[in-house]
Amino acid sequence: MGAIRILSARLRGLLRREAVIGDIDEEMRCHLEMVVEANVEQGMPPAEARRAALRSFGNFDSVRQRAWEVRGGGMLETFFQDLRYGARVLARNPAFTAVAVLTLALGIGANTAIFSVVDQLLLRPLPYPGAERLVMLWEVTPDGTHQNTVSFANFLFWRRETRSFAGMAAFSDQRVNLTGLGEPEEVSLQLATAELFQVLGFKPILGRGFTPEEMLPDGPRVVVVGHGFWRRHLGGDPGAIGKVLQLNSRPYTVVGVLPEGFRWHIRKSSVASRPAEIWSPLALPTEGPATRGRFLSVVARLKPGVSLTGAAAEMKTMAARLENESQEFNKGFGDEVVPLREQLVGEVRPALLILLGAVGLVLLIACANVSNLLLARVAAREKEIALRTAVGARRLRVVRQLLTESLLLSLLGSLLGLIFAAWGLRALVAISPRELVTLQGVGLNLPVLAVTLAVSLATGVLFGLAPALESTRLNLNDSLKEGGKGTAGQGARNRRLRNALVVAEVALALVLLAGAGLLIKSFVRLQAVDPGFRADGVLTMVARLPGGKYKEDRQKIDFFRQATERIRAVPGVRDVGMVNFLPFYGGLGAATAYFVEGRPAPPPGHFTTADVRVSDAGYFRTLGIPLLRGRGFTDVELRESRHVLLINEAMARQGFPGENPIGKRVKVVMGPDSEPGEIIGIVGDVKFASLTEEAKPTVYEPPPDLTYSAMTFVIRTAGDPGEMAPTVRRVLREIDPDQPVSDVQTMERLLSDAVRRNRFNTLLLGLFAGLATLLAAVGIFGVMSSAVTLRTREIGLRVALGAQQGQVLGLILKQGLRLTLAGVVLGLAGALALTRLLAGLLFGVGSTDPATFAAIAALLTLVSAIACYLPARRAARVDPLIALRYE
Repeated sequence: MGAIRILSARLRGLLRREAVIGDIDEEMRCHLEMVVEANVEQGMPPAEARRAALRSFGNFDSVRQRAWEVRGGGMLETFFQDLRYGARVLARNPAFTAVAVLTLALGIGANTAIFSVVDQLLLRPLPYPGAERLVMLWEVTPDGTHQNTVSFANFLFWRRETRSFAGMAAFSDQRVNLTGLGEPEEVSLQLATAELFQVLGFKPILGRGFTPEEMLPDGPRVVVVGHGFWRRHLGGDPGAIGKVLQLNSRPYTVVGVLPEGFRWHIRKSSVASRPAEIWSPLALPTEGPATRGRFLSVVARLKPGVSLTGAAAEMKTMAARLENESQEFNKGFGDEVVPLREQLVGEVRPALLILLGAVGLVLLIACANVSNLLLARVAAREKEIALRTAVGARRLRVVRQLLTESLLLSLLGSLLGLIFAAWGLRALVAISPRELVTLQGVGLNLPVLAVTLAVSLATGVLFGLAPALESTRLNLNDSLKEGGKGTAGQGARNRRLRNALVVAEVALALVLLAGAGLLIKSFVRLQAVDPGFRADGVLTMVARLPGGKYKEDRQKIDFFRQATERIRAVPGVRDVGMVNFLPFYGGLGAATAYFVEGRPAPPPGHFTTADVRVSDAGYFRTLGIPLLRGRGFTDVELRESRHVLLINEAMARQGFPGENPIGKRVKVVMGPDSEPGEIIGIVGDVKFASLTEEAKPTVYEPPPDLTYSAMTFVIRTAGDPGEMAPTVRRVLREIDPDQPVSDVQTMERLLSDAVRRNRFNTLLLGLFAGLATLLAAVGIFGVMSSAVTLRTREIGLRVALGAQQGQVLGLILKQGLRLTLAGVVLGLAGALALTRLLAGLLFGVGSTDPATFAAIAALLTLVSAIACYLPARRAARVDPLIALRYE
């Protein structure tokens, strides 16, 4: 050993005396290391390997000549040598490499998948020119409801009086029947003012947009069609301009085709609940009662140089002017300006950022796990590193080599992680809620791949730096002793670092588990909420009667009455009913003010409002909505207008506190000719749009009193409701061959979709928390296995001196559980702080729920105990004779 150190010192001294620059000196040491390694691999004793390496260079002149030869490309050649050597090291340890790569792949793959979603929804520019200046304009109701739709009169006032906007357009969605192009079909149509395409920054690729003359109430019927509709229904014919479409049995002339990238859908205000395929002019009445109804959505483009704050301030002034000029209709109403991106993804932004943070924690745990594995490898490679140091390798050189191996692991993990990410993205799209419609185009693009590469490089440095630095703190004399196990100080430092990493893993895993536990408990409570009806065994479908064919109310009433009678006669149908707005269907429904006859009219801005539904008696029977007091609709009341009403419990509490509403007369304002109706019964509350919201006051009217062209059938079946759909379709076609039906689905599916976003958040965070727990358990298992290996002789002595298996088992379990409890304490502190971010995603449970935290801490402790038990059991079975001979 002394001879090796003398030879190494002599070589370094010669290099210093000849003043060879650092990169040449480094290259020479690297070359010596490679030769020594090759000699050792061939079976040569370490001391002889070093002497042979030094002899292979001959005298110093040849060494210097070799150094100068490689001077120009020395650093690059050294880098490739590091790569080749690192690849050989990883290949010689396939089990270690596979575990490390798989661990990193899981962390990097999860991050890549979630970042792809975040990039698609939050970072990538919206597909509209100058999208950062697009805003939505809404009203705020006197009771504080935000993003309320706008009236014609107020839109016209904004468009005329505001100075902050370069353009403003109003629109409203609906569905229409398309006939004459094959099978009858229901399509989505958007009524829009002529400025819409200009405000959004698009021009038709064929034809034109709308003219001012086409916006008049008696203007010509024209449409602009979307690119998909043009391809699917018009064959992509460039001569499609001028063709006539039959929409609701009325002719409309095609005047334009929009470009392929145009996609416009504001779900908040849409009664169609899906993107439009056709656009038609929105006729703008200038006076009269028709201007007062609030059903329009408004999009505007800010002028250059106008800030969002400035526009909001001007809109606040507009609200004050409107309230002053029209107390009856605008008292208490306010305005708000919402950036378009906030409008499109504002509801899902918090959940996405939380999921991004969650996968970040998973990656940190994966890094800690791989770092722990590398620290164990450093202990196993102590002699190798000591030999390289003995022949002249500087500390930086050894660190660089080990970091190269870490980066190789990280790059391999990122390649496998991209495969996991591609699989994960497909799964994310499949389970994503309906409001994430833009997820259909999400994928692994260049920005995402660049971020993945950056993450993989940063990850390689993160998990590789600590083991690399630890490897250089060696005592060469002790490390190179035959049979030496390294110094006590070196082993203690390594163990402390590995223990600290395990504590960090447990803490991070507990934070994720706590968040997942809260979401799971919240989801369970949400699913336990009573929606007010029975969803099992119910089929739903929508029929919209075209105004061109069914012009009279009596025609519509007769069609729906005949349809329900024929459907009820179908074998397997237990009952059938209909309603204009179905719970959880996705439409807005209708809400308006009502006045109780005999009471003084409330002052402007203090009206009581109720949702309005049109239904028959079968609707309540089919969905199991209970009749609490009074009676339901009779057959006569379903055929002829008798001005009767049913109300729900919420309306009884709101409008008639401490009174019996039966027999009272109420005027529901649905138009200038609305007449009072008599309350004949009270039915149970039904949640309409969300399980988390209280049921709203609701009034039900029979079809003769308030006739709608679109109704939803609810059909209770004796068997699988999905199997009944073709038969019911056929029955409706027998009544009217040109009448399509749409949205054929079960009530259970609708109810399931209502909690789809909650399920999405819970499933993903639960998956990431489970993965984090698994990685933490693997980390604990690895540390305890290493501890058992290092303490084999100690355990052998204890057993030889009379220690029982239970005592040895308890010794190892105590060491592991001590680390676990430290991690649990730190994790609980972190969880108490971070789970507050989940408050907006929870229902019926607090963000610091003690029961959940206690259960999660107990679960993680149990998992850790199992991970500790396996190596502890191995330690308890150690043969003392073998242990005392262990080297």
